[in-house]
Amino acid sequence: MGKFTFGGRRNNRAGGKPSSIAGRIGGAIFFLFFFAMGMLFEVLVGWEFSKAVRQRFWKQTPCTITASTIEEKPSSNDPYTFKVAYEYEFNSAKYASTTYKRGYKGCDEYHKADKIAKRYPPGKQALCYVNPADPATAVLKRGSLLFGFVLLFPLIFVLIGAFGIYASLFSRDKKTMTKPIAAKSPRRKATRSVGVGIFAILGLVGAGMLYTLTIRPIARTIDARNWIETPCKIISAQVRSHEGDDSTTYSIDIFYEYNFDGQTYKSSRYGFIGGSSSGYSGKAEVVNAYKKAKNPVCYVNPKDPSEAVLKRGLSLGLLICLIPLPFLAIGIGGIIHSIHKKKERSPRSAGPRWFNELVPASPTGLPVEAAALTGPAVLKPEYAPVAKLLGTIVFAVFWNGIVSIFVYKAINSFRQGRPDWGLALIMIPFVLIGLGAIGSAFYQFLATFNPRVTLNLSSATIPLGSAAELSWSFTGRTSVINTLRISLQAREEARYRRGTKTYTDKNKFYETELYSTTHASEIAHGSVGIIVPADTMHSFEATNNRIIWELQVTGQIDKWPDVKETFKITITP
Repeated sequence: MGKFTFGGRRNNRAGGKPSSIAGRIGGAIFFLFFFAMGMLFEVLVGWEFSKAVRQRFWKQTPCTITASTIEEKPSSNDPYTFKVAYEYEFNSAKYASTTYKRGYKGCDEYHKADKIAKRYPPGKQALCYVNPADPATAVLKRGSLLFGFVLLFPLIFVLIGAFGIYASLFSRDKKTMTKPIAAKSPRRKATRSVGVGIFAILGLVGAGMLYTLTIRPIARTIDARNWIETPCKIISAQVRSHEGDDSTTYSIDIFYEYNFDGQTYKSSRYGFIGGSSSGYSGKAEVVNAYKKAKNPVCYVNPKDPSEAVLKRGLSLGLLICLIPLPFLAIGIGGIIHSIHKKKERSPRSAGPRWFNELVPASPTGLPVEAAALTGPAVLKPEYAPVAKLLGTIVFAVFWNGIVSIFVYKAINSFRQGRPDWGLALIMIPFVLIGLGAIGSAFYQFLATFNPRVTLNLSSATIPLGSAAELSWSFTGRTSVINTLRISLQAREEARYRRGTKTYTDKNKFYETELYSTTHASEIAHGSVGIIVPADTMHSFEATNNRIIWELQVTGQIDKWPDVKETFKITITP
């Protein structure tokens, strides 16, 4: 028997139950973990950023460089450190300092430290920044405010956690939502705001990473094609080990000198992609080759001869440049989608005007192409099984690809007897989501082997109050299907604006079960009549509103993904 509740929202799923208190609390605890970890990192990063901000109020004061040199620390991750001493006068008192920059520990490449040393040679009159609250504290270089962009990354988890907690504790069960659709928009407004905010943050994070990891290395690689090939002398060559909290990584460390325009320079840059990684043997081969090289060469930047590189071509290391692209694509794609959806909505609507103020897509309010259809029709499913599979695979690969980096570090920490419990606990929810994504992909993969259903409708369009014949047939192993259910459903979608905000609401106003059987012969193929009530609403598509009629086919299979397909149909006035 059909359930007709036009203008209200109902959930007619068999056996549907309101969300339990335990389920709500469990969901809130899960999202609380996201919120707490995000807030923890927000506080830590915010505290560091506040120090850089406070330095903007320190007093600029003349100083004299009394000493500057480069100190080499072979066992350090930053082996080349600029050491400096300078004197200054503040409020008629003399002070001395040896701080170049707060938090500075050294440079990973020699030419970087050399540039700083040449900027502050002994005897030079320079400027330092003095803390007026403690004049004995001064720096030559203040912290960068660009560090503030790091605040955006943990903010994503704060927003997800906060909205998840709110949705878990304060959302109403759909079975209790029977008010008119126009009265149910404030929560959707919050949902859209949070979604757009997360997309915007992802886009900004991706853009920031894009410059550092993509644009700059690639630009330098291209520019280096015009650098001058110059003979060099290898001073030292080794594979440097970098001991982390949970693993050991390696990098190529080759120190060399060269002459350019009558001046001697030193450098330790091997390529434009710095950092360290696992894998010792490949780096050892490179180091041994340069140790044995009789006439090694480097490539010197003619615009700045202190810059040189041993390897200037493209390499597999440039694959790291791809890391920012998913963040940028998701962020920009989400924002564009939101803008596109907004443009689709009528700027004239200031509230839920409903059908008396709609601009139809055809004289009958039907989709133009559907209004012209006549005769029998073969229906197509809304989403093909392969499309569902590809979508879940893309998400699973993207998510687990990022998570696996941190999981690898956590596992290594336990292998080396120095377990990093903090990292392990942080990764638990991310791993669970990744496993869920893999499970979903596997589920969709199994579903691709399900029997395929074909629906034939005696008429491509069915008028209100009329009937039509629906026939179906399965291909494949239909014997695995235990129960077949076919239902007819209809829902309305309304888009409207209040002030400057746009809202979208959906309401299922009709549902009836057309056919249900457990007999194998009836499951494989059969037919049933469809009667559309006369006192309901026909299919409709306009700028702000739609009425969608669908046939849903569900085939229950024991210990296997069920057959679930949705087919749109057109109901005419």
